[in-house]
Amino acid sequence: MRVDLTDSLSSLLPKEAFGFSVPSSLPAALRTDVETIIAPGSVEEVAMLLQWASERGVGVVPIGTGGHTYPRCPSDPFIVLTTSRLNEIQHYEPADLTMAAGAGVLIRDLATEMAIHGQWLPFDPPDVRNRTLGGLVATGLSGPLWAGYGQLRNHVLGATIVCGNGQTVRLGGKVVKNVAGFDILKPMVGSRGELAIITSATVRIFPLPVLDRLLVLEAADISELVPTARAIATAPIMPASVSLRATSNRSRLLVRLHGAQVSVDSDQKSLEKHTSVSFEVRDSPEDQSLMLEERGGGMNTEPAVRVWALPSRIDALLDVLKQVPGASLNADVYGGSVRVYLPEQISDIESSLTGLQKDIEELGGTMRALQIPAEVNASAYFTKPLADEGELASGLKRAFDPQSILWGIG
Repeated sequence: MRVDLTDSLSSLLPKEAFGFSVPSSLPAALRTDVETIIAPGSVEEVAMLLQWASERGVGVVPIGTGGHTYPRCPSDPFIVLTTSRLNEIQHYEPADLTMAAGAGVLIRDLATEMAIHGQWLPFDPPDVRNRTLGGLVATGLSGPLWAGYGQLRNHVLGATIVCGNGQTVRLGGKVVKNVAGFDILKPMVGSRGELAIITSATVRIFPLPVLDRLLVLEAADISELVPTARAIATAPIMPASVSLRATSNRSRLLVRLHGAQVSVDSDQKSLEKHTSVSFEVRDSPEDQSLMLEERGGGMNTEPAVRVWALPSRIDALLDVLKQVPGASLNADVYGGSVRVYLPEQISDIESSLTGLQKDIEELGGTMRALQIPAEVNASAYFTKPLADEGELASGLKRAFDPQSILWGIG
């Protein structure tokens, strides 16, 4: 089948779209079963590929780098579409604080370009620098910095997408107020590649803060830090982010303050007075590596799940997660979301995941499987949507991907 698909596509796409090896960062199931990997070099090539796949009923899994892809278990022939060749910065206006770039541009490359002008994209999901712009938008992950800057979906101003049937649609524009009627750009942010392939995106960017101060509070157990984290939520000032990181032998509360020196000093005093604790201050560039380490901690560990609950229930959520032997946690306190990394050699993963899912749902929360061994049915560990939510999602799927060829990234 692999040879047949490649031969069929070779008459449709230029030779530059072929010859790519399957990234080692892909989950094992994808590396084993993928028929071929294609790297279109333009929107037109993406459209031709999806029209071809739609006519033949061939599944398509879109990836950026492939390092953050957690698709459902494959059961039919499929190809991997990588956006790696859609990697140009198309439009950058520092004075307007907007940037348009291809979906395959790495965030670290955008960061280098923006830093020249004292600007940045203030979102910090795990391993953000090694993600692509398209992957960031498709997952819709803002990271804890959303507390200070708002959700990513509010800062995606436009996008070019290719639907499952090959139709190309240009959404939004280069300014904030550009929508009349139903804003179909918003469903694309966080759609995880299941509705359409994002080929480029326009985002709003921000000035770099004069001072990025990291405040650290350590404890032997994460439960000792939760009262302080919750107290920060009622403080008279709003930090840029508040996150908790816990492993088997160490727990840390990490608070970021952004602004001018005088305002950051004032905000720190207000926080310490309100919470009745003294934080350790980390201002040096070396300390920023700590933040990156903490945000990406456990990324290469299997298995992993993400759980959510109301932020007001973060203490109860963490109490449940603490009962999982050997687990490490990375929690967004304001968002009520936690990445849970389980021991690689866990004895009965299916039983552990089933029990964890039951406990989370009893709290009114939800769970999504991320990195799961190939032999485990990951789709069983997704909290099912409510009936109305499921109907809406199905309707969107039929509208954008009529033949249901886009498998998405989890």
